[in-house]
Amino acid sequence: MLTSCEATMLWLKVGLSLAVLAALAWWVDLGAVWAQLRAADPWLVSAALFCLLLSYGVSGLRWALIARGLGLEVSARRKVEIVFVGAFCSLFLPSIIGGDVVRGVLLAKGEGRRGVGVEAGASVILDRINGLYALVAVVTLCLLAFDWPPLVWMGWSALVIGMVVVMVGWPWLHRRLPAKLGWLVRLPLEGAAFRRAWLQSLPLSMVVQVLMVQIHFLLGGALGMSMAWTAYGVMVGLVALMAMVPISLNGFGIRESGYVGFVLYFGGSEAQGGALAALWLVLISLAALPGLWTVWQLGGVSTLRRLMRGEAGASG
Repeated sequence: MLTSCEATMLWLKVGLSLAVLAALAWWVDLGAVWAQLRAADPWLVSAALFCLLLSYGVSGLRWALIARGLGLEVSARRKVEIVFVGAFCSLFLPSIIGGDVVRGVLLAKGEGRRGVGVEAGASVILDRINGLYALVAVVTLCLLAFDWPPLVWMGWSALVIGMVVVMVGWPWLHRRLPAKLGWLVRLPLEGAAFRRAWLQSLPLSMVVQVLMVQIHFLLGGALGMSMAWTAYGVMVGLVALMAMVPISLNGFGIRESGYVGFVLYFGGSEAQGGALAALWLVLISLAALPGLWTVWQLGGVSTLRRLMRGEAGASG
């Protein structure tokens, strides 16, 4: 059950998403978008779907490595299953359970584990952060292919330098965290096992981010777009960063308007940008469906609700 504050925030996010989508629908010719979708190459769309499913699998392997670095042993197959459950919950049950939250809960309560909630939650957060470093790396390389105003380079360079400083200086920062963050201090983030897991996970994150760019490149090709691969890299990365800002419902509206804006910037049309956004939504919906099977095996949405309230026991 949502608190009044949580319900208010949820409705504000829903309102913003609907407002942005309504404005986009008013601005973009939906008939032209539909014509683009009808003419899309189904083979390239199918190839994009395969790449998306593959990226979820690689994400599960990455998460398994990071969790093991924190002392949580779990099969990579189980991690992949939970990744699909998270994708399903994020897309189809946003008002009930957050995808990242359910991933942490299922890891903490699965296979008879007890008392590892902090480690499970940290593994999800660190998995996201690991992916963020790879995303920024891919965007940085793609940005080099274009001429940007000095202010853009200054801002982006500050972000990159800041992230590098945090990663390199983390051991020093970790030892100086305040006592009220004792739960974070207790995590074995300075141990050799975690450092090894973190470094092994970074290449997997790079694979995931490259696959994400390739997916959009294939979708653009299916729509007859002629953008360079590096342009897709800039668009996908920056739109993903924009969608991370928690002001909308799972990025809906922000993501779609970002696609239209960047496609226009790189020489495409509003209809192509709208069609690309629509195809991406179709793809992530199809790719999330395997998570429905695992949710059903767990006992359905009602079981997930009980898990969130801590009323259920261990779940396989």
